[in-house]
Amino acid sequence: MDEREKARARRRRRRRERQMKKNKLQWGRLIIAFVLALTVICGIGWGMYSGISYVYHRVTQTDTASEIEESSELKHTDTVNVEQKALDKPVYVLIVGRDKNNPSQADSLFLMSINMNTNTMDIIGIPSNSKIESRDQKSASMLNQMYAEGNIELTKAVVEDIFHISIPYYVVVDEAAFKKTSDVLGSQQFYVEKNMEHVDAETGSKDIDLRRGYQNLDSDNALAYLRYTDENNDNFGRVQRQERFLKLWVDREQDTWFITKAWHIWRLWSHYESNISTWDAIKLMRSIGQMDKDHIHFYILPGEKEKINDVVYWHVNPTEAQRLVGITMGTLAPEDLSQFVSTPETKKAPVAVESEQSTRVKPSEPGSEPEKKE
Repeated sequence: MDEREKARARRRRRRRERQMKKNKLQWGRLIIAFVLALTVICGIGWGMYSGISYVYHRVTQTDTASEIEESSELKHTDTVNVEQKALDKPVYVLIVGRDKNNPSQADSLFLMSINMNTNTMDIIGIPSNSKIESRDQKSASMLNQMYAEGNIELTKAVVEDIFHISIPYYVVVDEAAFKKTSDVLGSQQFYVEKNMEHVDAETGSKDIDLRRGYQNLDSDNALAYLRYTDENNDNFGRVQRQERFLKLWVDREQDTWFITKAWHIWRLWSHYESNISTWDAIKLMRSIGQMDKDHIHFYILPGEKEKINDVVYWHVNPTEAQRLVGITMGTLAPEDLSQFVSTPETKKAPVAVESEQSTRVKPSEPGSEPEKKE
């Protein structure tokens, strides 16, 4: 009986030893497989990084000589850290577009208000012919002339005086930078609300020639659409068109993956003059991408047309401008904006709460756009 027990014990011991050896072998194989998998993943990651870096450097280094020459006047300035200091103090960014024919003038101006705490953004179109009175109020000039007198610093200071706020950040975009942006983002499916033509005074050839209707606007035609001014020099209508186009850009980028948006910023930001770093620009784009589309609003600086010595100015309504600031800070509702402006027919017409006549994807007045035929 004792011998049988001893034999069974020996068999159990041998089974345990075999099982332990088997377990050690399995663990060894798992460790080897894990190391191999980690090596493969790291290799793939490094390969992707190297490939993207190579493509990025190839893309950024293959700009044509004409693009580099056209953008050479944009200055590279020191950057400022982007931060929101309080819930009711959004990040204000002044965006200035320069005209190639008048590089010393600010042809388009927008004040962007971004609240990263409430996930809201307000974009205010500022007519470039906004009237700026001298200190003694005996003479007046246009806002777009401030850039010629003191570049972005003076322009920003004057806009700060209009709204009575501090604007820490700015972005200056010239025509070459805009075309580069349009090329990177792709052509825009857009409805041109009327025929648009303009003849260059120096060359005698058409530099703007757009037909009414739906079409894909490449970089040249998109720029032509944004530059076009009505025969009566209606800057208000021009800002309306610019905001329509900008709104479509914002909507489309919101539907794009964040990694794609970040890639766009990396490719484009060096073409702009800005005191915002590329990294901060990516973070801002990430915040905007997380916003609900209903929380992104477009406005036009309240005011009315004023004609002085055959020169048409945009006379800013200071009270309504402050209401607009209150909206950006979240202290007023959009419905509190009750501005009225003079139309070309000298009739009174309300500006919709969010400048609906300019921001919804329509050619002119709400409801006047024909249905798109498939």
